[in-house]
Amino acid sequence: MKYLSLPLGVLLCVLSFSAPIMAQNIFTVGDGSVLPGNNVTVSVQIAHDDPVLGFSYGVRHDGATLTPVGINQGSALVPLNGGTGADYFFEDLAPANGPGVILACIFTFGGSLDSLPAGSGQEIATMEYAVSGSATAGSSSPLDPATDLGSPATNIVFTVGGASVFPATEAGSVTIEVEAPTGVSTSLADICDCSHVVSWTNNAAYSIVQVRVGGTLVATTAGSATSATVNLPTTTTDICVRGVAGAVSSPDTCITGSCPVFVPPPAPDNLACAILNTDPINGCTFEASWTNQGSYSSINVYLDGVLQGTEAGGSTSWTSTLALSPNSQQICIEAVDICGGVLSQVCCNVTCDAGPIFVRGDCNTDGDNNIADVVAALGFLFGGTGTPLCGDACDINDDGGFDISDAVYLLSNLFSNGNFPPAPYPNCGVDGTDTDPITCDDFPPCP
Repeated sequence: MKYLSLPLGVLLCVLSFSAPIMAQNIFTVGDGSVLPGNNVTVSVQIAHDDPVLGFSYGVRHDGATLTPVGINQGSALVPLNGGTGADYFFEDLAPANGPGVILACIFTFGGSLDSLPAGSGQEIATMEYAVSGSATAGSSSPLDPATDLGSPATNIVFTVGGASVFPATEAGSVTIEVEAPTGVSTSLADICDCSHVVSWTNNAAYSIVQVRVGGTLVATTAGSATSATVNLPTTTTDICVRGVAGAVSSPDTCITGSCPVFVPPPAPDNLACAILNTDPINGCTFEASWTNQGSYSSINVYLDGVLQGTEAGGSTSWTSTLALSPNSQQICIEAVDICGGVLSQVCCNVTCDAGPIFVRGDCNTDGDNNIADVVAALGFLFGGTGTPLCGDACDINDDGGFDISDAVYLLSNLFSNGNFPPAPYPNCGVDGTDTDPITCDDFPPCP
């Protein structure tokens, strides 16, 4: 491409030697966007009603944000002069009264003058700027058409048939792009409601951060936030994070994810119920024990269908009391899974029966312990008086059998300071060691 060097003042005289022609002509500075620390190219276009032979313009910028790098001929100028472009293309990247740039262009010197036919959206130049690395993300730096740059000042003018046309002007700008968050990841927070914590790393000073799931905005956080809790579907979907600075949004950073399907654990099993001890007045102490088959939030315990208590989910036993009753009583446990689901009950049955109540040593069941009981025991053993009414009362030494040792035991107690009969003695009670076949059909002195 051939560039001819003429003094700018001479050029301006060439472009301005006749009276202005007022027409519908427009000079437009385009827009650009770029991340801080990078270069951006901005297009300059014109719209004009008549063929144009040349032009000049000035564009002011913010020197703290933009530094001009160069100006190149636009796509509309490249075909001129048989594809060699404009003959004169003069740029000044640091004119007086800046910061700004000025450009002056004459399409052809000598010979047959080449022109730019009437039209709109014709690109006459591209301007390249370096953007400061400290530029504020989300901000906009103006590119304003200017007529006061340079010395002498450069007008914004089109040359039409040797006359100057002063077009309307439209400003442009460079938008400082917002760098996207990075390092997006998810972690399961609660499988029951499928909530997940989405985390990311901020790469700019955002005003807000948006999280989208499947394209739908589901969370908006403060710009300094680096995580948000959202609910995910059980099907795989996009999870995207977007930083917003002012009115400018970053690109989305996306991953895919889904919520695992919760499978409830099996109900507890191996439930066993056992009577630990029996009190003839207060009833029985019993224990229910079981094996857990998974993680539970709680375990409910029922007695004959009535809730008795709620235990921690990791419990494997429950101890309580039962009232005396000849009837079987049902104990059921019911586990609640970690998501609140109630699992099937498992049950067992126990009977709290105190058995016969008597006083050991009162063999003749008359309510006293004396020599008459010794006579009754001997009569049963050797006198043929028949089976005693309460055999357990006559098992005076509680050895599980009937023999002469029982009579000797009581005689020793009555007359030789021997041991008292084992419990129940001297008050009514049950046989705490009742593992023998001896029974007690009736003992009238005890209620």
